[in-house]
Amino acid sequence: MPCNLVAYLLSRAAIITTCLVFPYWLSFMLNDPLEVGWNTLDTLDTLSDAKCTNFDVFAFSTNNLAFALFVVPHTLMARRRVKEALGITDQPYERPLFAFMSPITFLLSISYWTPVSNCRRFDPAALSLGHVVISGSISVIAALYITAAMVTLPDHIFGTRRYKLGSDEKAEARLITSFPYNLVRHPAGAGFLWLLWSFPSYTVNHITLSIMWTLYVVPATLLLEERSLKGPQGEFGAAYDCYAQE
Repeated sequence: MPCNLVAYLLSRAAIITTCLVFPYWLSFMLNDPLEVGWNTLDTLDTLSDAKCTNFDVFAFSTNNLAFALFVVPHTLMARRRVKEALGITDQPYERPLFAFMSPITFLLSISYWTPVSNCRRFDPAALSLGHVVISGSISVIAALYITAAMVTLPDHIFGTRRYKLGSDEKAEARLITSFPYNLVRHPAGAGFLWLLWSFPSYTVNHITLSIMWTLYVVPATLLLEERSLKGPQGEFGAAYDCYAQE
């Protein structure tokens, strides 16, 4: 069926796109260390304290608009009422479409980022060995959490098996409580925040971006996502309630 073929192609494209976006994001956070010409978190042309801008309100406003390129579709497309209005609820391509859109909108949000301060920039080459060891250790653990979530639940995240569903079939809901879900309920979200905060730059730009993501990810996972998983109307019902209390 055409819908199943679309689901297959979108899920595979989502995996590939996610893998391709990560190097861009890493270069963005490290301020383009290979000098490829990609966008950077900090401005590369810093000014003296007497001439620099500590916090550009206009740049912050435009960054919120860029951030919305990811946040708005990612939030709305996860809501069942929105999916019902679009006519994609329980379609084989429902999850693959969501997974395909996410890395693209994420890429757009960082591509349109404008530094809010030009007083200081993060230089990875200037880090001490201690900073590298501590930051690197946290980053490895965070990346392990994210990768483990993707490997453990590829169908839940990317919809890799949805193309096999018939017209009247629904994806099987499996509550995973093994690693990494035995350590944290939302390993992808938690891992991303740890990875974001683990960079030892802490410039105004880094702190601003990290706060923006934290203020989005924490409520989105603990309130919106968990509400769709637990309780009588949740995907896993009472089983998730017990898991969350462990």
